[in-house]
Amino acid sequence: MKKISVIILSYKQEQFIEKAIRGVYTQKGNHPIELIICDDCSPDKTDEVIQKTILNAPQNITVKYFSHPQNLGSTPNFYFALKQVTGKYLSFCEGDDYWFDENKLQIQYNFLEAHPDYSMCFHNVINISPDPIINNTPFSKIENRDYSTLEIYNNWLVHTTSVFMKTEALQNDAVKKTLVKTDLLYFDTILYMANSLNGKIRGLAETMTAYRRHEVGLSHGINYKRDLRHNQLDQIIGDYYGNKIRESANWQIFSRSRIALSACLKNGQFILALKHLKWILKKKGNLKIYLIKKIK
Repeated sequence: MKKISVIILSYKQEQFIEKAIRGVYTQKGNHPIELIICDDCSPDKTDEVIQKTILNAPQNITVKYFSHPQNLGSTPNFYFALKQVTGKYLSFCEGDDYWFDENKLQIQYNFLEAHPDYSMCFHNVINISPDPIINNTPFSKIENRDYSTLEIYNNWLVHTTSVFMKTEALQNDAVKKTLVKTDLLYFDTILYMANSLNGKIRGLAETMTAYRRHEVGLSHGINYKRDLRHNQLDQIIGDYYGNKIRESANWQIFSRSRIALSACLKNGQFILALKHLKWILKKKGNLKIYLIKKIK
């Protein structure tokens, strides 16, 4: 059996990290697993929980634990983890999320082994939230079919916990040219799209992992300063892929900054408003599209 690498990134997740790790421990199939855990200098007891939990790892799992003495930030921590990967395949679980299907890795392993023309597969994920309206709802609706790069970019479809990919994609041109900035936001989207250079991408209808949605999450709530980083990500993606993806990226940047500009002016955040105005002027070609949509 080929080795599977699993990356778990953690920061201030003492309440959740043990469940994330044990979701990997319970996987059936007896694959050789390289479990890479990178804690980004958590100020709470995350490190203590990790140290205790990795003491009883199953025999088929080799744990590579890195506890950073200084906080790197989410993106540099991710880049660091990717450099530790030595497996044929790669999967992920954020420190506050978890896998609950013990056959997850086996199902995805079997698919990629049986379909060498595919580079990645992903599946349905359930939301876990204190909000009863969100709790136990699907993260997105994934069907048993192929997904295009444009679909993955335009729609928030692929959750980190669901990804299973060939690690050869880490060496392709898209990764080398787009995963370059240390302050990128939603850096995982770039990685998922990059797999399209190595093969097709498949969605699986099974629901096998959980996404915790809470206030400390990276994507929680409205944050117009964070939106500037999102614009930077979209710019890099649009520049690399071009064509329809570039058109979509330009529109998303324009729309996001238009909304942010209005809100920042109302809130008296004039410096932040100016930064968004600069993005709007860069994408001013979308103004005509916006006006036509508004009239309709």
